[in-house]
Amino acid sequence: MFHKYFAALALAGASLAAPALAAVTPPAGYIYSTQLLSSTAQSCVAAAPGGTFVGIGAFGANAQGVVLAKPSGDLRLVVWGLNSIGDCAYDAATDTLYVSDNGGEAAAALTGDTVFAVPAASTASGLAASAVELQPEDSIPLASSLAILPGGNLLVTNAAGGGLGSVLEIAGMSVTTFTSPFDLTGGIAVNPSGGNVFVAELLDNFVDNQISQFTGAGVAVPPVPFAGPSGAFGSYDLAFNADGRLLVTGVFAGNVVSFNPADATSVPFIGGLNFATSITVEPFTQRVDVLSAAGGTEGKSVHRFTPIDQLAPGKGSPSSECLQEAYGLQLVDDAGDCTDGAACDADGVANDACVFPVGVCLNVDDPDFTACSTASNVTEVTVAATPASAALAAAAAQIDAALPLTGSSCFFSDGYWVPVKITGSGDKKDGKGKLKVTTVAADGRKDTDTYRLVCHPAP
Repeated sequence: MFHKYFAALALAGASLAAPALAAVTPPAGYIYSTQLLSSTAQSCVAAAPGGTFVGIGAFGANAQGVVLAKPSGDLRLVVWGLNSIGDCAYDAATDTLYVSDNGGEAAAALTGDTVFAVPAASTASGLAASAVELQPEDSIPLASSLAILPGGNLLVTNAAGGGLGSVLEIAGMSVTTFTSPFDLTGGIAVNPSGGNVFVAELLDNFVDNQISQFTGAGVAVPPVPFAGPSGAFGSYDLAFNADGRLLVTGVFAGNVVSFNPADATSVPFIGGLNFATSITVEPFTQRVDVLSAAGGTEGKSVHRFTPIDQLAPGKGSPSSECLQEAYGLQLVDDAGDCTDGAACDADGVANDACVFPVGVCLNVDDPDFTACSTASNVTEVTVAATPASAALAAAAAQIDAALPLTGSSCFFSDGYWVPVKITGSGDKKDGKGKLKVTTVAADGRKDTDTYRLVCHPAP
């Protein structure tokens, strides 16, 4: 099967020579950080309210599940009883997590070879996969990658190989063929600009990959294929970056590649991962998260790439401002405004509070501050919030444990909670918070930034 073949290929290579995490090369303008999990990550990563959905576990009957990984390291098991996760996709509009599995034939498997729909996924806990089947078990034996069409229908790639591969469209209980034929159908993504669908496949020679483009109705868009055949890029997973470019994973010891969807020209994006598998882009902060099929810590990590141009630098001296910049505060305006339930509210719901997805990035190589050197170690970081925040205190402790810090890195919190004010008569008014971050470098430079945050009540 498609997922199993790629996993075996990647893990076989990793056992021979898995590159160290230090070898990972982030794209220009990004900061590389990792979050270590308690188990091997498995082919599912999707941005979630308050964290990241990640597949974990070993290959085998009922041995895999999906957790919601919070930046603090807390893991909440969302669904269990999976065997060979192919992919996952989160629909924020309905709070539904879709997961594919192609290992249902494993002895003693409770379900599998189908797609699952986890309801209320942002708060779900400990659900059995067998209880949330979107289609009956064994109905899609080669279920691989997933994507959600603008109207809410689900696309799933069926990696049959030999020209029998296809893309299926699921609407409720109805399953139709969106487009075919393919060989080993792989990653799929919907372009948010225009709604065209991009589908990747590994050809039956097990060397070359190609990508094709279709309208939202499944009609091929010339040229056909869009890119390839080629062994210079993969076909494991696709995702559209915030800049509108198509990101493609799936080359052993090779690059994640970035394509221009207008003319198929490409450039390397991420290098140094043993075998990049699932990829997602956080819609508000634009952080790119990637998994890798590898042994050791690489295979147990979420690899995070934070765009520098989305950080909030504060208003310090140009010679010290790069010592620290804030993540998750690229707000509606300079006043730090956010409306309950809007994109800047990390919990994604209108519940009389804004959760600012605050993080701190240190030694930022920011082109806007060329007079600021990142050569000196960061030796001290102080984070203070009013009202006080246990989540920010936990993030500050993680930073403190990493000091002194050489080079660039980002640290993330579970979110700074700022409630709206509710008067005795029930009227709702703006809630306010203040965040102050002070960073000191070994060469004596100091950067202090204060962020005033406002949570407007939902309309």
